[in-house]
Amino acid sequence: MGTKIYLTALGILFIVCLSIGFYVAYSHVFAPNAYSVPDQDIAQTPALSASAAAPQS
Repeated sequence: MGTKIYLTALGILFIVCLSIGFYVAYSHVFAPNAYSVPDQDIAQTPALSASAAAPQS
């Protein structure tokens, strides 16, 4: 009888931990702006085009 209660409590604890983990992961992955990319309109250096000639030294 004690083994059944122990295994039941262990199973309930496992389900609770699993549900908390899924909740945290789900809220992290699907949070607002989770996949937002920083503003790319402002470039630090001008981009070189592929057809531009390489600078001669």
